[in-house]
Amino acid sequence: MNATNRVLSRVALVVTGLALLVLGVATVLVQTVPWAAERWHDAARAALGDLGADAPHEGAIAAWAWVLGGAVLVGVLALVVLSGLGGGRAGTVVEDDGSAAGLPGVVRIDAAAVQHALSSAVGAMPQIASLAVDVHRVRGRRALRIRVRPRKGASPREVTTRVEEIVADLDALLGGPLPVLLEIARGGAGSSRPDRVR
Repeated sequence: MNATNRVLSRVALVVTGLALLVLGVATVLVQTVPWAAERWHDAARAALGDLGADAPHEGAIAAWAWVLGGAVLVGVLALVVLSGLGGGRAGTVVEDDGSAAGLPGVVRIDAAAVQHALSSAVGAMPQIASLAVDVHRVRGRRALRIRVRPRKGASPREVTTRVEEIVADLDALLGGPLPVLLEIARGGAGSSRPDRVR
C-alpha cells in the first residue's frame, strides 16, 4: 500500500532484468566462444578508441561528451524514479488548516495516536490474539491497514463486525471516513491457509 507508480516500477524491473540477462549471456559468450571474444575486442576498440590517452583531440571531446551526457541522463532518470517511490507509511492521519470553516490554526492528528487508539480498542477484544495497525498514504489520501490474528475458534465474521464498529467510531471522532484495509490472518505460524482481506 504505497503511492509508487506500479507501471513505472514494472517497466523499470523488466528493462533492468533484460539488460542484466543480455549482459550475463554476453559475458558467458565472450569467456567461452573465441569468435565472440574477437568481436567483443573489435567492437570495444571501435567504441572506446576515442576515450584513450592517445586519441585525437576532436574525437576524444565528442566521445567524452557522449559518456558524460549518458551519465547525466541516467542520473536524471534515477531522480525521477526515486521521486516517484514511496508514499508508504504516513506520519499524519488528519491535517486541517481550518480554512473551510474560516477558523485560524492547524489541526494535526498523528498516526501514532490513531495506531495507539485502534490497538487499545481492537486489542482489548478477547477474540484477538495479535494485531498490527499501519497508516499509509495512497493516491494522496491516508488509509489504515489493520491486520488482526484471531484466537483459535474465533469467528471471522464477529471480528470483522466488531472492528467495523470501532472504525466507524474512529471516523466519527476524526470527522470523516478513513479508508481501511482489514486483513484477518488465519491459522498459526507457518499455516498454509489464506488470509481474508476486507
